[in-house]
Amino acid sequence: MKLRHDRFQLSLPRAKWMAFPLMLLIVGCGEGPSEANTEGAASTSQEADMDVEGMMPARRQKAFKKIFHAVPSPIETAMLLERSGIQFDSDALHGLDNAVGYSTTELQSVNLGIYAGDLSYSVIFNQNQQSVDYLNTCRRLCDGLGVGDIIDADLISRADNNRDVRDSLVDIVTDTFYALNARFRENDMEEVGGLMAAGGWIEGVYLGTRSLNTSTDDLKLRIAEQKMTLDNLLGLLNSYEATPALTAMKEALAPVEAAFSGVTITENAAAATAAEDGTVIISGGPEVSYDEATLAAISESIAAVRNQYAQ
Repeated sequence: MKLRHDRFQLSLPRAKWMAFPLMLLIVGCGEGPSEANTEGAASTSQEADMDVEGMMPARRQKAFKKIFHAVPSPIETAMLLERSGIQFDSDALHGLDNAVGYSTTELQSVNLGIYAGDLSYSVIFNQNQQSVDYLNTCRRLCDGLGVGDIIDADLISRADNNRDVRDSLVDIVTDTFYALNARFRENDMEEVGGLMAAGGWIEGVYLGTRSLNTSTDDLKLRIAEQKMTLDNLLGLLNSYEATPALTAMKEALAPVEAAFSGVTITENAAAATAAEDGTVIISGGPEVSYDEATLAAISESIAAVRNQYAQ
């Protein structure tokens, strides 16, 4: 099957809230022109800030944001599932009671990302009490990682008070995990942020592939596109000095990478134009080729790695 991002139309108000995911859709794994120019002008000074693992801290932070926002991120995956008409499936979520059994930094980090995916899924499907429960579970894992103050009682209360305002909950979830990653970086725990990002990506793809037999072509396309996001994720993990936890994660993702090898992505020029009626028209973009066997292999491999960590 060959699909391409041929033509998307957004009214300008909607374009604002979708701007970041949409730009990632256009540029794929690359960077926007303004970012490229800025980095080019500052390349000399940035070289001095290169860390020992070979990736600049600012670039690593951008890589984390790209992974968290790449389509489908946990939030975006849930939105795609909702728009495709799939019903909320609580059985697909990671059990809340399991969190008490994670005593190592590795399992706490990965499962923090997994629970973040489930939190996003619950938020988008307006599962109000469940959203707060998953946020509390994330808080428990944060306590174990020494960053419990990020998800404090005030944030839980704010989420509870805004439980019926989905956009507010989306903002709370996104801002919270940016704050967590920043804290991990400040505390020389960037590896934890990388493992958390991996867990969130794994859960997002896992939830997106639970109902492939009834999925829309749009959702299948977004799943296939995750080949680009996986490249970003592996690049992030490879930028760190090797540790047993990172090595284990990369080994666990190897079958997933092999499954995604059945997806072919051809980059084409993309352009955005504004029509007279105020819509923004995106044309061009990458052409993505895949078949049902490839999607089935992705589904099977992502379930295996997800269940390896979510025990």
